[in-house]
Amino acid sequence: MTVFKKNKLDRRSFLRAGSLAGAGVGLAGMTPKSIKVAFGGDGGINENVVVYIFMRGGPDWLSFITPMNGHPDRGNYESLRVNGTAIPSAQLLPLDDGWGIHPNAGALRDLYQDGDFTAIHAVGLPVANRSHFEAERYVELGTPGNRFTSSGWLARHIQSAINLPASIPIPAMSAESSITFSLLGEPSALSLGNPGAFDLEGGSTNFEEELETALAGIYGLGDSSTEVAGSQALTALEIVEAIDFNGYVPDNGAIYPDSDLGDELRTIAQLIKEGTGVRVAQADRGGWDTHTNQGVLIEDEYGGRVRDIADCVAAFLQDLDVPAPNNGNWKDRTVVMLMGEFGRRAFDNNDAGTDHGYAGNILVAGGASVNGGQLYGTFPGLGPGELFQNADVLATTDYRNVFSEVLIRHLANNELGTILPGFVNYNPLGVINGPDLPPNFGEAEIISRNGFE
Repeated sequence: MTVFKKNKLDRRSFLRAGSLAGAGVGLAGMTPKSIKVAFGGDGGINENVVVYIFMRGGPDWLSFITPMNGHPDRGNYESLRVNGTAIPSAQLLPLDDGWGIHPNAGALRDLYQDGDFTAIHAVGLPVANRSHFEAERYVELGTPGNRFTSSGWLARHIQSAINLPASIPIPAMSAESSITFSLLGEPSALSLGNPGAFDLEGGSTNFEEELETALAGIYGLGDSSTEVAGSQALTALEIVEAIDFNGYVPDNGAIYPDSDLGDELRTIAQLIKEGTGVRVAQADRGGWDTHTNQGVLIEDEYGGRVRDIADCVAAFLQDLDVPAPNNGNWKDRTVVMLMGEFGRRAFDNNDAGTDHGYAGNILVAGGASVNGGQLYGTFPGLGPGELFQNADVLATTDYRNVFSEVLIRHLANNELGTILPGFVNYNPLGVINGPDLPPNFGEAEIISRNGFE
């Protein structure tokens, strides 16, 4: 991990970091090698990053990745899309196997041609669920069928990983205004929807310093989960305060769209390159619940959201295409994964929109870690007898199969029984470059930050 320059951390920052490091060392010192520890463990350090973009609302994936003329389902697609949501074949950007991508996703098609982008067909929950409320939680918690799980799948990755540094300032973050379900239950996860306002807001500089010093003293008194989490938060506060977000200049001439997602990915890229230790980050891009007037090609509607996704991801990877510590490259170390809670109906409705459906796509982008330039998964077809309940694209790939491949091959964490409890069918599609580890489908024993089970 990059070492911060001395002029970035003042005396208060040193105190915060010192109290956190002390707690981390104490925890590591009393933990057996066979036990999984949230902040470290034996073996090499994994410096790879996952950025998880959740497309809330359930995108119409058949308008994102669409059968073109010559594809066996083009005729079925046209017969199902008679109310204004069909995209003419000539306007689609060709990929492979008769598939085309939305005309506003040219930046993703360029990444596809460079081998840095791919899509997986017909991904979904093991059991269809068309409720936003439930499906979002099933996906982000990583526990389909149980929406009351107390922690998210990315949180459980951080907590079960043994290949993270013993002390890491910001291992997990949400670029939203609150912690997302995927990071639920991880005390170190930061919510940075507005990093410039990440402050104690003491009212005056003197009072703020006194408040931070007092809190550092309180949190430094013991090693309970609250005290260690408090020290972690204060350390992160000092680090974030020291970063000039307004003056940040993206690398390689990358230009982020002027959008919420553009701002969020810009922040994530800066934190990654500043050496803050980010390993997992989440951003959201909503607006996909298009029951009426979907506007597949309209800039202010669906078409504009597709352009935003494509241009933001492309700018993010361009910005990260720079050297990283230990002879690496940040783009090569990063996997971007995009998905929604479900897809939409294969047919459009009388209001020129699409209703809640079942399976959709997962999009994956990145550098050397991604086997892009080809499509994955089995598309079940749009013909008679091929649709789920005669209405939706049938799921042929459990979404957890994609998660598990990212976990094992990219993050080198094989504790699938802990991260994705109940999932026992590790069957990598080949989307991710990296060595396979034997999956552990049993639940790992995790020691919490206060040293107790």
